[in-house]
Formats: sequence, structure tokens, C-alpha cells
Amino acid sequence: MVKTQVIQERAVLSAQVQLAPAAASFERAVQLAPDDVTLRQRLADVYLRLGRKTQAIRELQQVADRYARVGRLLRAIAIGKVILDLDPGHQQTQEALASLYARQSETLPFHEPRPVSLASGTHEFVETAPIDLESLAVFRSALEGRVALPFGDDDSEAATGAGPEMSAIDVGALPGSPLFSALDHASFNAVVERLTLRWMTAGETLIREGDHGNSMFVVVQGTVNVLRGQPGADRLLALMTEGAFFGEMAVMTDSPRLASVIAATDGLLFEIHRDALAEIVAVHPSVKEVLAQFYQQRMLENLLRVSPLFHPFSLEAKQEIGECFVRHSLPPETVILEQGKPGAGLCVLLRGQCKVFHRDAEGQPLPLPPLREGEVFGEISLLLDGPCTATVQTQGYCEVLELPAGDFKRLVLPNDEVRAMIRRIVSERLSRTADLLDGRVLPDFIV
Repeated sequence: MVKTQVIQERAVLSAQVQLAPAAASFERAVQLAPDDVTLRQRLADVYLRLGRKTQAIRELQQVADRYARVGRLLRAIAIGKVILDLDPGHQQTQEALASLYARQSETLPFHEPRPVSLASGTHEFVETAPIDLESLAVFRSALEGRVALPFGDDDSEAATGAGPEMSAIDVGALPGSPLFSALDHASFNAVVERLTLRWMTAGETLIREGDHGNSMFVVVQGTVNVLRGQPGADRLLALMTEGAFFGEMAVMTDSPRLASVIAATDGLLFEIHRDALAEIVAVHPSVKEVLAQFYQQRMLENLLRVSPLFHPFSLEAKQEIGECFVRHSLPPETVILEQGKPGAGLCVLLRGQCKVFHRDAEGQPLPLPPLREGEVFGEISLLLDGPCTATVQTQGYCEVLELPAGDFKRLVLPNDEVRAMIRRIVSERLSRTADLLDGRVLPDFIV
């Protein structure tokens, strides 16, 4: 036991002898380029290896400060989370994280959730060096117990003579982050407190289509691809970068993932688990409403981008169409569309499940596959300007987005390519009518 301790002490002394010159070199470099976040992260790395945790934390505070100054809120919070992991009682960092949002709220207008642009994280940032993942890996290893670091009793004394003081965080020019900008101060702090910092590696599957999800994510650094379909035959739906968030739909609705998300680069994410989110919502109900609004916009964005019905339209035209959708909260057993009657509009099922059935000539119901979250219905009766061929009824409480028939006819039907689509649908329907009446097949389009 004594021998092992002696060996460890000698290893620590050897590392300190080798790293001390590196620390001195980085300190000189930081003095020459005080705003270089990469140099400061590497200096913090060396300090941590030397067992000078207080000095390492001071450098990380400076890194967080500089990210905040240029509008990199998520990177600033990520560095703050590392500091708190190193020293959970570090009150100065906790107060700085709170002030990041409080001062942002004073200088920026509230951001309403909007489709496409904000939800995809396509906002502008001031360019600055990214978080140094190699240096951060040292902190990660230390926090996970894979590397023993020589934190000695003289750590605080070693810090008194070196290391710059943390300056006040200035976020006057901080741009809004899509998700966080829509939260009030108390909700923001509650969410940030429960965020977990997660590394991602290029090619890693973060979310798999069809799986049930237990957490949602925010991109801190790096890029992810959103894909739908079977591997090898999937197609790219979106590319998400810093500030974008994903996975909230499955967490909000307890439904299967509608797409896969693959890391395109190495990077960092924030992850928040379903249980943590539920605890936050119990105290701060506004968080659920904010996520519900973004969920609605995400579903609408997916519909406008993926549905062949909207392929002929420009981004501006899709934006105009999207703004006409209306949200309905419906109780159980509500008839949304009724066989033989005109359709109300083009609908998207946000939450819940709807049963679908067709009544034959004798009035007997023929059950059809139920509608699930994310599915679209009502377009056929609108395209053909005729009655619905089946009835759609809510099974439980449902949330539905509807493009009213008047707006559909005004904004969608005049398009030449849409009219060509109508002609194809009419031809397909006529060819199936005899089989349907004979009861041999059911239509794959129903309403």
C-alpha cells in the first residue's frame, strides 16, 4: 500500500516537472492574446493536470465570459457547466449563468417560436474559436473518474498569485437562442440547472427513427443531420447547427421518433431527460407551453417541406401558407371529418390518435388504420372538391392543426402542379371505385 502511494506521488511530481514549463508558456501566450479562448482552455487543461483547480476554474470563467461577449450563449453555459462539475459549490459561476439570461432579457425582445428559420438554428453568431474538445476531454476524464488528478491542499494558495480575475459578463449584443429566448427568467434557470453536457462523435446515431425517446437535445457545437427512411434509402430532411434543438416531439407526446438524427461532426450537446423535464414543468408550466409551440411549428415545417402537395411552392409561399394554419384542442369522440360531407380543411394530427372508418352501402362501419401523431388527412376531399370518403373521430384528447378550406382553395389549388396532381388522383380513384364497392380492397387514401 505504501509502495503504491510512493509510486503515485513520484508520478505526480514527474508530471508537474514536465507541465510547469508548459503552464508558463501558455501564461505568457495568454498575456499576449487575452481574448484567445483556445489558449485559455489549454492553459486550464495544464492547470488541472498540475492539480491547480482554482486556477483552471478561473481560466474557464474567462472562456465563458468571452463566449458570452460574442453571443455564444450555449458555449458559455457549457463551460459554466464544466466549472460547476469541477466545483458544485462555485456560487460565482451559478450567478454568472443566471445573469447571462437576465441581461439578455433586458436587451432583447421576446422571441416567438417561428417555423423553419429559428427551429433549425439558422441564426447568426459572431465568429470565434470553438470549444477545444481535446482540452475539454481532460476535464471529462477527470469528472468521470478515469484520470486521477493531483488536487492538493495548496491548490488555493497556488492560485493567489496567478490567473486573471473574471470580468463582468457583457451580453448586450447576445442574439436569442431559439428555445431559451422563449423562456422566462425562472424557467430558463430551471432548465439550465438540469441540462447535461454530452459529447457526440461524427457518425454517431443520436436518435433512431421509430424508437421511443426519453430525452431532447440542444446543439452546443457541431452539426447533426436529420434523416428519414430506412438506412441506405433515407433522405436528408434538415441540417442542424449551434442553437438548434431536436427530440422534443417524442418527449412531449411519448410517441416514436419520427426521424433519425446522426452526428455529422464531433461536437457537444445539451441533453435533458423526460423525468427532469416533467419536474421542471410541474413548477414552471410555461416550459411545456413553449415546447408545445415549437412542436407545432416543427410539425408544420415538416409538412410543408416533405409533403408532395407543397413541393411546387417557394419558401415565401410556404411561409404564407403556414401562417394560415389554426390549432384545435379536441375532446374524445369529436368527429373531425364525416363521410359524405365536405371536408373542413387540411389537417395534421399533433397529439393523440384518431379512429377512421368507412360505412358501406348497408351502413356497416369498415374500420381503417388509425391516424397517429404527425399524419396528414383531409387533403383528398379538398383536392377533388367533393365529400369525404371516410369518417375521422378522436379517440382521446387530441391536438390538430388545420389549414381551413378557404385558405387551401385560395393559396394551394390555383397552382398548376397541384391541379395536375388532382387529375392524377381523380384517375386513380375512378380505377378503384369498382373494387371498393365490391369490398375487395380499401383505398390507401381515405379522406
